[in-house]
Amino acid sequence: MCMQALHNGRLGSALSWCMQSKDAAFATYLSEKFLAEYTTTGDFSNLDLIDNLGPGMLLSDRLTFLGKYREFHRLYESGNFREGASLLLSLLSAKLAPKKFWLTLLTDALPLLELQDVILSSKQTYELMHSLQECRDYHTQLYTDEEYLNKHKGAFHAEKEKIELLQLALARNLAKAILEEASSS
Repeated sequence: MCMQALHNGRLGSALSWCMQSKDAAFATYLSEKFLAEYTTTGDFSNLDLIDNLGPGMLLSDRLTFLGKYREFHRLYESGNFREGASLLLSLLSAKLAPKKFWLTLLTDALPLLELQDVILSSKQTYELMHSLQECRDYHTQLYTDEEYLNKHKGAFHAEKEKIELLQLALARNLAKAILEEASSS
C-alpha cells in the first residue's frame, strides 16, 4: 500500500501506511521526499499528518528530524522565537538533519538573528558559527568536482551568497549578544 500511494503521488498517505507497517527504511526515504519538497517549494504538504506524528516519528532518525523541524516552524509562527531557536540548535547539534539540509536550517535562523531583541546568546551564536563552518566545508567538498560545479553553477553561487549573509548576520548577532551579556553582568 505504501508504494502504491507513493506511485499515485500521495506522499502523506504513503507515510501513513509506512508508519502503520513500521518500515523504518521507507520512512526515511519518504522523509527525504518531504524535505526535498520543502526545499523546492518552501512549504510542507500534509501538515496535519506531519504535525501529528506523535511517537511514530521515532520510527527513523529522518522522520524524527522531519517532525521536529516542523515543530520549529510552528514555534516560529506562533512567536516563540527563543524556543524555536533552541530547537533549531538542537537539530543541528544532534546531527539529525542531513548535511545537504544544513544550509536550509541555518537560513531559517536568519530572521532570528536579525530581530531587534537578542534571541540567541553568544554561546548559541558560536554553535551556529561552528555549524556554518561544517556546512561550508560540506558544500566546498561538493563543488570540488569540476563536472558537478558546471552542472550546478547557479546553485553554487546562491549557496555561497547565503553563507556570506549568514556569516554577516552571525557576526552582528554575536556582537549584540556579547554587549547584552556584558551589560547584564
